[in-house]
Amino acid sequence: MTKKNITFILIYFTSIIVFAQQNHQISLYSGYTNQSFYSMQNGEILNTANDNWDLAFSTDSYSTSIRTNDGKEVQLYTYQSGDINSWSSINNNDINNLPVLMFNSDTSWEYGAFNINQTGGFDYGWGVYNLQTHHVIGDSLYLINTVNGNWKKLWIKSKISGDYEIKYANLDGSNEIETTVLASNYTNKNFIYYSLDDDLIIDREPDKNNWDITFTKYKTLYPFQGGFMPYSVTGTLHNAGLEVAQADNIQNPLSYNNHNSHSFSNSINTIGFDWKEFNGTNYSIVNNRCYFISDKSSNIWRITFTGFDGMSTGNIEFNTELIQSTDIENINSSNTVAIYPNPVSKNQQVTIIYDVSNYNTTATIRIHDIFGKEVYLSKIYKDGLMLHSINTQNLKKGIYMLSINIDGMQKTERLVIN
Repeated sequence: MTKKNITFILIYFTSIIVFAQQNHQISLYSGYTNQSFYSMQNGEILNTANDNWDLAFSTDSYSTSIRTNDGKEVQLYTYQSGDINSWSSINNNDINNLPVLMFNSDTSWEYGAFNINQTGGFDYGWGVYNLQTHHVIGDSLYLINTVNGNWKKLWIKSKISGDYEIKYANLDGSNEIETTVLASNYTNKNFIYYSLDDDLIIDREPDKNNWDITFTKYKTLYPFQGGFMPYSVTGTLHNAGLEVAQADNIQNPLSYNNHNSHSFSNSINTIGFDWKEFNGTNYSIVNNRCYFISDKSSNIWRITFTGFDGMSTGNIEFNTELIQSTDIENINSSNTVAIYPNPVSKNQQVTIIYDVSNYNTTATIRIHDIFGKEVYLSKIYKDGLMLHSINTQNLKKGIYMLSINIDGMQKTERLVIN
């Protein structure tokens, strides 16, 4: 096979991927009670209740980020009438003269409401890092109104070996609880969550490597009477490790692919909430805008919003498309196996692409199920750029291992059929 023919096939195969648009709908349900975690590759990963927690603790051992459920109106204030020695002095009258509301940053996961008043150096807002012990020791007291509307006094006492010790009670001192949030048990998540009213750790987030964006309620600084005020909005935040670019004034956003003309940002609110507009009665979509998402594998996806129902249903509609795949770009240079689509729906074809131009032998393709049983075998006698399609109608839904062996060199990839 000539290089010209290889290039033609690669361009043709790439065009299949580029124009494979998909329309999606997720729902946060009436009143935006839920939160949705979404993977550009695999669709919605988890849709979970968003009104049952108050605090979110970072599971990263080097992070001090503690966030509040401010989108669902959890309110946090520092206690300004004393330090940690004033715990017993706090009472119900203190809510009559509250300081400035503290809320999460909507540009970085690393700055939660408890970190906003940090002064720099080793001061992280709620506590100070000890150079000798490597512990973060809490030096601030807080007043917090929970997601259920109950006032508490709260002390984040420490973070030691990845775990947080906290103490809280009703403002009159009753129902005092001191507990440890074992965040070190959940390092596969970005955050572990906690309900103050229920004294309960809540594991409500998918594996941090399995999602790209989340649809949720959060607070932002919203223009108001010539200034800005903290206001709860419904929008989209992206996972740490991703970058997003916004493209405006696009005539045909559903077919626009020129991502290189736009600046990518790691600010988690790059998509944000303003892809829709409210006219006082209902919402309309900004119809000349799209976004490009560079995922953790540096694949480029386009997302274009197409519908939003508002609070009545919480339904959000959008279109996604893979417009640049690092697997396709690196086939010739790294002999990487590329499988498309993956995951694949049952009864559809999955296509394997592999450059064997440096070989002159048989390529053997095998598929094994999770028990190690071989469920597919094919041998291909050709060289050059190899395209091989497999019909999945005889395979059950589940996870498989697909391997290709050429001259004793084997590459193995996971294949998901759903």
